[in-house]
Amino acid sequence: MKVYLIIIFIFFSTSLFSYENVMALKSGIGVAQSTIHAFDSSEDHMTGTGFNTQFGYRFTNWEVNLTSYIYWGKIDDLRFEANNTSIIGSGVFSNVSFGPIAKYIFDFQPLQGWNLYLGGGYAYSLQTVKLKEFQSSNGSFNSNYKLNYISRGPTAAIGIEELLPFKEMHAVYIELLYSNQISKRVSVVDTTDFAEVKTITTEESRQKIRGSFFMLNAGITLF
Repeated sequence: MKVYLIIIFIFFSTSLFSYENVMALKSGIGVAQSTIHAFDSSEDHMTGTGFNTQFGYRFTNWEVNLTSYIYWGKIDDLRFEANNTSIIGSGVFSNVSFGPIAKYIFDFQPLQGWNLYLGGGYAYSLQTVKLKEFQSSNGSFNSNYKLNYISRGPTAAIGIEELLPFKEMHAVYIELLYSNQISKRVSVVDTTDFAEVKTITTEESRQKIRGSFFMLNAGITLF
């Protein structure tokens, strides 16, 4: 009887706590380097900071995650157009991306005890531009307004993750993520009253705002 109990215990322990065939939540911080191509061929290079979360299911060599990447930084002398108004200025750019990513974990270990993985997926983003110093073509854009862009595009990742037998040992990962985002819609939002944010206009982007984003992330398996 004791032998059967030991076998059952080992089976359920492996099912529940092995770092294979389980769900896991990961989170970490990162730094981003972005090239933003805005209206009328204006361009800026932004360095930002942020964090990421990954929630998904781990198979033996595959992992499927729903991911989120959030980062922000300063932009200078970019030109935008919305609501028949041309705006040029400097301020804060933030990006919030969500989307699925599938990863393949190789048996190859570039460092002892660390497995290499490659990943790919698609991201949907809300990009916000809050200008601190600006000029507008007709004066209808004021300091309480911000621009919201709905964007989307592919993502790719390469990284290494600590090889541990159980997720409760909190494996660490380091990855380089690349995403190319193209805007589809732009909204002008009035933030005068933070309790009741108003959307002034929403329209298709006349000229697509495009961003190429590299993000170096480091994180840990939480549970």
